[in-house]
Amino acid sequence: MIKRTVVVREQLYRFTTWGQPQAEAWLFLHGFMGSSVDFAPIAAVMPGYRISLDLLGFGPQAATVPATRLTMAAQVEDLTLLLAALGVTQVKLVGYSMGGRLALGFALTQPQLVTHLYLESSTAGLANAAQRQQRQQHDHELAEQIRGAGLPAFVAVWEQLPLFASQRALPAKQQQQMRQQRLAQNPQNLAASLEQMGTGSQPNFWPRLPQLTVATTIIVGAQDAKFCHLGQQLQTQLVNSRLLLLAGVGHNTHFEAPAQFAAALKGD
Repeated sequence: MIKRTVVVREQLYRFTTWGQPQAEAWLFLHGFMGSSVDFAPIAAVMPGYRISLDLLGFGPQAATVPATRLTMAAQVEDLTLLLAALGVTQVKLVGYSMGGRLALGFALTQPQLVTHLYLESSTAGLANAAQRQQRQQHDHELAEQIRGAGLPAFVAVWEQLPLFASQRALPAKQQQQMRQQRLAQNPQNLAASLEQMGTGSQPNFWPRLPQLTVATTIIVGAQDAKFCHLGQQLQTQLVNSRLLLLAGVGHNTHFEAPAQFAAALKGD
């Protein structure tokens, strides 16, 4: 395991790698309030060259970045340049939640670089313009909570969302590790990310899904009813896809059941 950095368009990216550098790699993209640490237990047991990335603005050492760099289009461009800087020409791309939405956007933009797409608890956006506007307002209100009440208060409320109810059954030590990672984030970047990269702000990818022929595995926790439904919709629209439901877990399947998740990536 090696900690590395690279500058992309004047912004510093931090990431961790495993294995010998080569042209084909696994690339792991975490979710909101996550970091490269999220996928470390998974990357450590996978074969080949593996890269787990701190997305721009995230991670415990993240400096404040311009909000315009946190959009979907800007991050897709950054990922393309980052892979080129590393000499990587083919990726097995794994994205969770927000990272899954980014992974889907990347695969739609740069399909020639993706050999297999893994979407964990992800969506293709909101198809309805009114719903997008409503979600944008909701994400702006969350951002204002961070700016006004501060990060600890926001994290306390975030942890109680029904989406993460299954995590409350995990060992206390594991829950504390997740809490500390959330509290270590840069609050200014979190607020900007909600406004620039939230579900309401991302493009509506649903009409473009039938055009994507990249092999895709959709992974969802069986206890996550909302994303089970979304996963079924994704499978219907993606012509070369399969849907895996992981038993006994909720939204963050790789955190709640790392062995099951790694097996899903390996095709076991």
